[in-house]
This record gives sequence, C-alpha cells and structure tokens, in this order.
Amino acid sequence: MPEPITPKVGSDTFVLNDKEQVCLIRRSDNGLWALPGGYQDLGEAPAECAKREFFEETGYHIQITELLGVFSSLKYPATTNVNRSREVTHILFAGELIEGGTKTSAESIEIGWFLQIELPALSEGHAIRIDIGFRKYHGLQLVPYYE
Repeated sequence: MPEPITPKVGSDTFVLNDKEQVCLIRRSDNGLWALPGGYQDLGEAPAECAKREFFEETGYHIQITELLGVFSSLKYPATTNVNRSREVTHILFAGELIEGGTKTSAESIEIGWFLQIELPALSEGHAIRIDIGFRKYHGLQLVPYYE
C-alpha cells in the first residue's frame, strides 16, 4: 500500500525538573538536541503518543498537563531535519515527571536537562517550541500557540 500523501502528526512534550531544566534528547539521526517526541501511531490519541514517545526516548513516565501549541514543519528550514521530505504537524504538550530513570534508545543517544540560558544546538523547529514551554512556565504565554 503506498504511503498516504498527507502530513504526518507527531507529539512532543516540554517537561521541567525541579531545577527549571528542560528535558532534551540528543537525536541519533542528526546529533542535535530536541524535545522528546515522535509520530503518532494509528489508533493512538496525541496525548498518548506524547507519553509513549517520552518514555521510549528517555525512560521517564510522564503525565500530560496541557496543550502548549500546534506547529508546522513548513515554517522552519529543512537543512538538518530528517523529515525534510514530508510535512509534519507537531503537537506540543506540557508534562510532569511521574517516575522512571534515564534510558536511551535507538532514537536518543543521550538525555540531558538544560536551563533556558544554556540550551545546546537544537534540531530545527525545537527552539520555538522550547521557548513557548518556558514562556508558559513563566506565565507569559496564556493561550496555546499555533501556526
């Protein structure tokens, strides 16, 4: 069966620890850092996707607390993005840690926690999503962002 000619849908989650550091993964495909996330499976709701992807890529179980925004890959350059050949709609959630511990995967070769002023080199499209997460945390983003 040929692949559908429609955008893929993925979910990412912005999670802070008690030191106000955001959880990021170093992607195995481009070596850059990103919020944990990935494509939604058939039969899976976006929030379920976000929780599953966060666990698979970090080893942490999370609770989704709110919707932060909806983003389009069409708005960002595609020089290092591994999905540059297709359109992707990214749904960004905020989440809280429940339990677990650091565990890498085939997609995440490293897991790190970063202050807003110490962010590493990011995969395309993630800088704005991380900024929206911190803006919401600091009470500066009152409604979900969308493109």
